[in-house]
Amino acid sequence: MAAGAGAAALVLGDRLLGGGAAAAARAVAGESGPPVFPRTGVQRLAATAAPVRPERPFDHVAVVPAGGAARGRARFIGPEGPGPWRPVRVGAHGTDDGREGGALLQAPPGATGYEVEMEGQDAVETAALDTRSGRRRRMSGAAHGLLESDDVPGALPLPYVTRSGWGADEGLRGEVDGGSHPVQVVTVHHAAMPVAEDPRETMRAIYWLHTVENGWADIGYHLLIDPEGTVYEGRATGGPLPVFSGMPLPGSARCVTGAHAVGHNAGNIGICLLGDFTSAMPSRPARDALVRTVRTLCALSGVDPSSRVRYANPVSGASRKVHAVAMHRDWGGTACPGDAFAVRFWEVRDRLSTPVG
Repeated sequence: MAAGAGAAALVLGDRLLGGGAAAAARAVAGESGPPVFPRTGVQRLAATAAPVRPERPFDHVAVVPAGGAARGRARFIGPEGPGPWRPVRVGAHGTDDGREGGALLQAPPGATGYEVEMEGQDAVETAALDTRSGRRRRMSGAAHGLLESDDVPGALPLPYVTRSGWGADEGLRGEVDGGSHPVQVVTVHHAAMPVAEDPRETMRAIYWLHTVENGWADIGYHLLIDPEGTVYEGRATGGPLPVFSGMPLPGSARCVTGAHAVGHNAGNIGICLLGDFTSAMPSRPARDALVRTVRTLCALSGVDPSSRVRYANPVSGASRKVHAVAMHRDWGGTACPGDAFAVRFWEVRDRLSTPVG
């Protein structure tokens, strides 16, 4: 029985990864070996009136407010003193049972400390993360995959970096028990912070925040996209494909339940663009990759990207009328995916409504 299940999974993977792409991935893995990444280190520290000065190097800071505090500010301290205050944005990310999470900040080069203030809190729990210098571990599996189907019109080949390819420590995540549900909508987010020079560091920091600090069992998004247009596999599916719990066929495709739009996750694919688009647009490569990704996901799931739908959460019963390709702010309680991007999001929907030539 186990052998049969393994064979079925291999056939499924070959069909959607493509024979040539799968062979290329195996060849690369054979030539250079599996990728190696550092383990993420953490120092948990309470931020009070005095600056916090971690004892070890750090490149990101997770802020985990208590009591639902949604607004605050933070600044980093370097060799020349404190930097500017920047907003800490918390809210509307979370699970369908209402478990919201914290925020993530990228530390500038040379930072030796930081200050965090949240409304109504004298002390704020923080975690100083080091995604760069920890003990290195060898990953298993290929670093790249290709989601494609010759049988579905409009499904463009979608290359992506696997969880192994960005260094997901699978020992951190727990059992994701949200199941999977028929795809109804796609929701677009931004990370609301700068991207590291190596975006895989940003991926590992987000993964730690969502999985460990927030307790969501895994990263909340299904896919993420960096400024160069590289697509990264997010939440694990338990199978060989990203996003989907099995073979995605139009009208019956099921996505694993994420944790990206609190109360509205079941049947909702979450895509996060790495970066902060409060006052600047995503790069053109990132926007192009977003359109290609959404076009493919909609084709595979049978969702009309130009439509408005009545989303109904099959678990909680929550319902809302939204665009089939929604922004996070369409679900309420957040400015995500950033004001600058939001006012021009119609460009994404216009491109999605134009047939592939």
